Amino acid sequence: MIALRTRNLGTRGLMIVGVGLLAAVSACGNDAATVAPFVVPNVFDLTVDAAAGIAPVDPARGQVVTAEALRNLVDQQLAWHGVTLVEVMRAARVDRGDVQIWIDQLTQNTTDLTATIGLAYGPVAARAFNQQWAQHTQFLVDYAVAVGQDDKAAAREAEKSLADYAHDSGSFFSTATGGGLPAAAVEDLLTTHVGHMISMIDADQAGDQLTTVSAAVTDSAYLSTIANGLSTAIATQNPTWFPGTTDTPLAALCSIVTSGTSGYLTSLLITGDAGSSAVLNADQVLVTATGASTAAVIGLDAGFGGADSTARATDAKAALATANAYALAHPPVEP
Repeated sequence: MIALRTRNLGTRGLMIVGVGLLAAVSACGNDAATVAPFVVPNVFDLTVDAAAGIAPVDPARGQVVTAEALRNLVDQQLAWHGVTLVEVMRAARVDRGDVQIWIDQLTQNTTDLTATIGLAYGPVAARAFNQQWAQHTQFLVDYAVAVGQDDKAAAREAEKSLADYAHDSGSFFSTATGGGLPAAAVEDLLTTHVGHMISMIDADQAGDQLTTVSAAVTDSAYLSTIANGLSTAIATQNPTWFPGTTDTPLAALCSIVTSGTSGYLTSLLITGDAGSSAVLNADQVLVTATGASTAAVIGLDAGFGGADSTARATDAKAALATANAYALAHPPVEP
């Protein structure tokens, strides 16, 4: 049975229609025993205004951060978005016991991204962004649960909602950036990101670990492309607030290290095996980019957190920050 959840999203009149899946599983034979229905977890809280603490933008303000720093910030936040979204979807698909731990990380990441948008455009735009960004996380979780429950109708409904999200977000970013990010280009970028996540969870459901990791790691690199495009459009539109360029050797190095670390962490979380080919491949990306061992770059040994999901999430987030600090401390030598 498919239950549609309609939510009033406030001042911009957006509506989220999430696919809530309730599946009752009956026992074989004449037994009428059933298990409790499965409920799709919510990955955001409509009672919390993520833009409440964001100050209006003063048009006369000076530098906020450099364009280079803005790119690095968005890179970091989108990389962590990728890691947490993969884990939430994988956990929700099978009703894994640690799903809320990863949901908490994902929702905090959405709040952090909202603050960054607010830094450039103020609270009204930040609130609109938050509402739209929350849609795609919820719809992807809806899709993951539908796949796990083999509910093809619910999966199709989630995919339709995701397509609507990509279209609406294209219009939002085109307007916010004054055309710096064309609507069609944004829609294409977000559709590709969504496609990676759908491929990832489909492969996870099929027990195809290699394809699961490949889709997740591919998205890690792709999110870096989105970060570069978004930060460049913001900085170009407002050069006084975000002076300089996003296209510096240090910005490029930080981006490579960030996406490489995200790919490494995702590979390790999915396989649970530091010696797997996927993890070793991700390891080589970081070694090639930095000339240092992965353990030195991210501060992790063969694994992290053991069997404790909270520790794994905490350690993974710390590793991403450590890798960024390493890149900043080892800038490329320019000729």
